[in-house]
This record gives sequence, structure tokens and C-alpha cells, in this order.
Amino acid sequence: MDEQHSQQEQGLDLKEIRQIVDLMSKNDLSFFHLEHGSFKIKLRRGSDIEAAKDLLSKMPVSQGAMAAPMIAAPAPVVAAPAPATVATPAAAAPTAEAAPAGPTINSPMVGTFYRSPGPNEKSFVNVGDQVDENTVVCIIEAMKVMNEIKAEARGTIARILVDDAKPVQYGQALFELK
Repeated sequence: MDEQHSQQEQGLDLKEIRQIVDLMSKNDLSFFHLEHGSFKIKLRRGSDIEAAKDLLSKMPVSQGAMAAPMIAAPAPVVAAPAPATVATPAAAAPTAEAAPAGPTINSPMVGTFYRSPGPNEKSFVNVGDQVDENTVVCIIEAMKVMNEIKAEARGTIARILVDDAKPVQYGQALFELK
């Protein structure tokens, strides 16, 4: 009994941590926090938008870094209309040209987009392919982990919106469906 009690105070062993990570993966959880007595463990998967926002809010503001406060707090855009009007037309032209017309499959994380399981291998999907909720459409590499991304919708691939081996952001449209 004392051995179990001392192990609980020490924390979890590697096998138990791996089981938690596996459960997080199977249940699509991105955060796990456990506190028991003096033992604490926090596990995160994928990107952490809140941590990024917190980091941005703590960064010093300089004249050359006006874009960071605009992202972190939309209010300064109203207070400083000149930078917003300069940035908006330049950003609007490429966005309007590439704006998807139909539903999209979006990136669930920040990482590197890959259309195939490996170099010189066949792409998961191509324009014109039918997909359903369980169809793997790409891989996104995040922190050296290859994550298979499923369509999670039914449709036909109308456009591929990201080039192979390019970085993607959380929520970025990867494929357009019709």
C-alpha cells in the first residue's frame, strides 16, 4: 500500500502518460490537465491559439510591428485608419482572387501541408475526386508528428488551395468542395 501511495505522489510513469496521449488523440482533445496533491501534469496537442495570443499581447509594440496589435486587438484598427487602409487593399486583391466559392476543408492545426503520404507517392486526393467524412485528404506535419486530416464532409474536390510542402495556419482553407 505504501508503494502505491509513494508512486501516486511521484506522478505518472511513461506508460500511463502514453495512454493519456493516446486517449487525447482518439478523442480529439488538445489539452489535458491533472493535479493530485503536489503532482501536476499538463499535456497539449497541436497548436495553442490562446498561448499565441498571450505571447503576442506581451510583445513590445514598435513602429515596424503594427500588424501584431491589429491581430491581437481589432480596436486599434479603428483608432489608426491610415495603416488599415494601406494594408487592406494590398491584402484584399489576393484574397478576392483565391476566395473559395463552395464549402471548404480547413486545417485543424498549424503545420506543414503534404498532399501525399511520402515523396514520389500518389496524392491522397485530386481535383474531381469524391470524398466523404472519413476520406484522408492530406497530412499536416506539426512538431515532427504526421497528422492525417480527414475531409469530415461529403463532396467533390473542386480546388486544392495550398501548395504541397507549404506551411498552413489553423483554420486555413485547404480544399474547396462542390
